[in-house]
Amino acid sequence: MSNCNNICWNPDDVYLALIGGLLIGVATSIHYMLMGRVTGFSGIYYSLITFDKGSWNWKLSLMSSVMLASCIMFKIYDNGQSSILKGASPSYNSEQLLTGIGWGGSVLSGFLVGFGTKMGNGCTSGHGVCGLPRLSIRSFVAVGTFMGMGFITATFRYWVINKDFYGPSHNIFSANDYSIISTVFLCASVALIVICFVLQNIQDKSKIIDVAVASLTGFIFGLGLVISGMVQRLKIISFLTISDIWDPSLAFVMITAVGVNFITFRILDKPVFNTKFEIPTNKTVDLKLILGAALFGMGWGIGGLCPGPAVALYPEFTIQIGIIFMIFLGVGQITANFVVEKIKDVEIMSKPLL
Repeated sequence: MSNCNNICWNPDDVYLALIGGLLIGVATSIHYMLMGRVTGFSGIYYSLITFDKGSWNWKLSLMSSVMLASCIMFKIYDNGQSSILKGASPSYNSEQLLTGIGWGGSVLSGFLVGFGTKMGNGCTSGHGVCGLPRLSIRSFVAVGTFMGMGFITATFRYWVINKDFYGPSHNIFSANDYSIISTVFLCASVALIVICFVLQNIQDKSKIIDVAVASLTGFIFGLGLVISGMVQRLKIISFLTISDIWDPSLAFVMITAVGVNFITFRILDKPVFNTKFEIPTNKTVDLKLILGAALFGMGWGIGGLCPGPAVALYPEFTIQIGIIFMIFLGVGQITANFVVEKIKDVEIMSKPLL
């Protein structure tokens, strides 16, 4: 049962946020300790859409495993309408809540999230879950910036533009359709994972462990996203909106995941299956980082979505998120890459601020 008195939360949702955050921490710890890699979903998505040959197989298997985990959870919990814990919120939002992002919201939020994460070199997973435990100053600045802008944008929208979290429904699918849709995406995700193993076996058998670890990482991460409530657009928007129904429960997801990684990231001197940790070497806090994080936060505040949860929402497929948001996420990233190349010699953009 929810408790609302300026702060509105459900204790059972907090328990799930803690469990989900723990799983997300475990997933990213596995990837870091075994392969030495930071699990940043915006970077993984950009590599996939630009067909980075060296890492494409394991990155596709990771993303597909997130989708697979979500499809399984979607089916287990009555097409997302049942609660994981008795008394908790339904595991997925209704279709109306997802499509309520609107056509324009899908375009704008997708583009801003894509542009911002590319210019700022990370999102909630890369900078937040994996950057904060490493005590990266860039990540602390980025997280503070995109969280702040997310709060400002979502709160402004609520109080100035429209208090309706739902918005008009634009869904073309019935509730019965989702049993078929989720089955299609479940089968597709399994097929993609198998294809990744086959391709890696053909191209370089010695690196098939990359695909195996990525698949495990993605599956556990996907479970964490669903259990924690990160696939619930309303819960994310409610977290970012300072109002009389503010829901802070999602903060426990980040706190728990960061806490787990703060410990596990320091256990090994080198990863088990790699020669060194592949940690970002850029330590400069510049205007590009802050501007990118701010734009990401703005897009996050508008749509309530970032790359990982958007992928996990494929079993509850909507055109607004599954196609439009994801396309403009890529468009934003490609545009940002072009802009960054054009301004790389502009001193004010790359001059250290700290």
